[in-house]
Amino acid sequence: MKKILLSVLTVFAVLIGLFYINPQVKPAHMEPYLALSKESQAPPPSANDVVQRVLLYGDAGHSSIDPWQPSMAKVAARASMLPEQTIVIALGDNIYYEGFPRKEAGQQEWTDDQLESISYLDAQLKVAEVSGASLYLVPGNHDWYATEVDSQALYIEQFGREHNTKVFFEPRESAGLPLPQSLDFPGVSIVFVDSQWWLTGDEQHKSEAAMAGKFALIREQHPENLIIVAQHHPLVTEGPHGGYLSDFRYWLIMNILYQIFPDAASQDTQDSNYQQMIQAQNRVMREYDRVIHAAGHEHSLQLMQPSEGTSANYLLVSGAGNSNKVSGIWHNDSTRFAHSKEGFIELDITASGVYLRAFSIHRQTPTAEFWLDL
Repeated sequence: MKKILLSVLTVFAVLIGLFYINPQVKPAHMEPYLALSKESQAPPPSANDVVQRVLLYGDAGHSSIDPWQPSMAKVAARASMLPEQTIVIALGDNIYYEGFPRKEAGQQEWTDDQLESISYLDAQLKVAEVSGASLYLVPGNHDWYATEVDSQALYIEQFGREHNTKVFFEPRESAGLPLPQSLDFPGVSIVFVDSQWWLTGDEQHKSEAAMAGKFALIREQHPENLIIVAQHHPLVTEGPHGGYLSDFRYWLIMNILYQIFPDAASQDTQDSNYQQMIQAQNRVMREYDRVIHAAGHEHSLQLMQPSEGTSANYLLVSGAGNSNKVSGIWHNDSTRFAHSKEGFIELDITASGVYLRAFSIHRQTPTAEFWLDL
């Protein structure tokens, strides 16, 4: 019995040691990976050429406000350059781990833990306050763990009024359902999708119909606009949510998580409901040109170009808003860029095309930049 106990304790000690050492068990793109195809590295556009700038970051729901999270400070700095022409989009998981806190019955004041959770959101809202640009936040699965997202939406609206700041939560409910909503800007139309609701809602077919309707209306009213789908869950990823576990810590956490909470696998691309959403969105997007699908959820930066006629022109992942959430990734044949470091992605829409820049908090200059093949 003592030998068995000693063996168990030894294994446990080894696991704990490995958890903190965190060895790489598979390669990961800790340095930028670039594999361009028809993309061009011609000179970037001038500021005067930019019709609209879109900054995309996600999974920043554990961001500090004092000192300010480096990625949020850098997003604000980029947004400040052209505030009237800049849209910042937060791609979900705006508050870790259980979304916007709720006061218990009879509770008058926020607890310290609740205030800390709210501060993670405040660190992001500060981007709009400092830069003067517009900030749109979409919900992620962690935001929905609060059982509803209305409290977060109302807080964001109140923040906007009190600070005279352009901050918005999208999509808001339509007829009681958080169906895809769209907004049009010069050169670009954004379709906001609540992907967590899509995955778990009882009326998923309505989301596909609503998304198709938004696309058709955009092409009718703004035929030349780039269309960006902004949601939390990616359609393709070469990271943990796609089954690629590059380090021991993620391997251990995910395996324990799946044993204790089998439903956790619903957040991975191989889940049946997730697959249905992927197929539905691809059915809509493959009928249109000049479409980019942007998501977070995976804690990395990725850009993929699917085969023509199968999906959007590009699938983009920007969920590296916080260093302690960054995870290792690999690449596939469609990967054009990949990086496992805290940062974000920027798109400049011009009359002649769309220019992408990827930023890391560790470098002043972009880690990658090029014209997209659109």
